[in-house]
Amino acid sequence: MTVTQHQNAAGVAADPRTLVDDVTFDKLVEFFAASQEVTHPYAERAVGQFLVFLKAHAATRDSAEFGMPLPDGSVGRVVPTRPVDAVWHAALQHTVPYLAACDQIAGGYVHHIPILTEGMQDGSAMTFTLTALHATGYRVDMEFWGGLEAESCCPPNPPQPGQGK
Repeated sequence: MTVTQHQNAAGVAADPRTLVDDVTFDKLVEFFAASQEVTHPYAERAVGQFLVFLKAHAATRDSAEFGMPLPDGSVGRVVPTRPVDAVWHAALQHTVPYLAACDQIAGGYVHHIPILTEGMQDGSAMTFTLTALHATGYRVDMEFWGGLEAESCCPPNPPQPGQGK
């Protein structure tokens, strides 16, 4: 995959908040800040990185390099880190702005399919994800991506009801 950074005339990566309209961005930020009890500035940065993640997903979902096999027989995807996945989970609970963001960025609903792949465990999924994030041309805040590994939000063998921990 060739990495290109789409930049504005000043050579600066674009602001992720411009991926959606102001109302959608503000609703996602407010809900995330309240539900996760984080500061508004942190919530703005986190939601911005989630939007870049959605953009990377939309830009790569039809790519032959998307690459990681999924349980349903389809082919791979970009993967979130734990902080970005926290935004995703919050957004899924606030469906109107989440659907608006999906429509504006990806042209339709983006499903959350929690899995744990070998690529997530060996780091190749994060390498693919970082390349895809940078290729969007939007600012990538490495506090949300650097030094972090992709994780499944659902463990491979979760405890079953009535069977203890």
